[in-house]
Amino acid sequence: MGRPELPVDHTVPARGELAEALRALRAGAGLTYAELAVTTGLSPATLKRAASGRTLPSWETARAFVSACGALPADLHRVWLKARIAERGRLRQLRRPRAPELATTFGDLGEAMEYFYEAAGAPSLRQLQELAGGSHLLPVSSAARIVNREALPASHQQCLAFLTACGLPDRTAQRWAQAFDRITRHRAADLETTRDVEAALAILMKNAEPSAPHQQIDRWFEHLRPSGAVRLLRPEAQLERTWAREHIVRRIHPRGERAA
Repeated sequence: MGRPELPVDHTVPARGELAEALRALRAGAGLTYAELAVTTGLSPATLKRAASGRTLPSWETARAFVSACGALPADLHRVWLKARIAERGRLRQLRRPRAPELATTFGDLGEAMEYFYEAAGAPSLRQLQELAGGSHLLPVSSAARIVNREALPASHQQCLAFLTACGLPDRTAQRWAQAFDRITRHRAADLETTRDVEAALAILMKNAEPSAPHQQIDRWFEHLRPSGAVRLLRPEAQLERTWAREHIVRRIHPRGERAA
């Protein structure tokens, strides 16, 4: 008879829980690590480490272990995922996303993508690509930028592929993809409006009468107010007419030389 196993390491409780579950499966199947090694193609040392609690086995190793014991891998995936999340320690630092209908900014989208990735156990980029349906839907380079918060998905289709790879239910993934469409569409409109505002300013600064630009400024301000575009000149607050006058007059008369 071989030496008894060392006690399970519970330094990371979720990892210890996984190790206990693997040991229980092996005991229930009545298999030695040597016999498991023959079935799984993994070394006895690898299998022992998987059930030690000292390290987290890859899901491929855990899945092979479980299958060799005659159990369904899906039965243990929740336990493995919990251990993976606990070992990374990143998810608890992130804010759970609000309902997608309440998301309004690129930041909201980026935070949600990161949260879903961590909640999925932070699979490798290659795994993400495979789960998304292939490189034509989610290239590795795009996946890397998304998970590192360097960029958002490039399209509705890529957003949906990424969310699917992170294990979101179809309906939830569709709702977030709709939020992506709404926010990116509004952003594109804002950028176009910014260009319009700058063009209007350029014309105004070129053609305004140096002695009395206020009347022209008032007309320009009233023209832009209905579209909300004037907010872009001072994003933190809605512009008032007086502030708009002062802001634009300073651009026309940078030295403060204004009409009475």
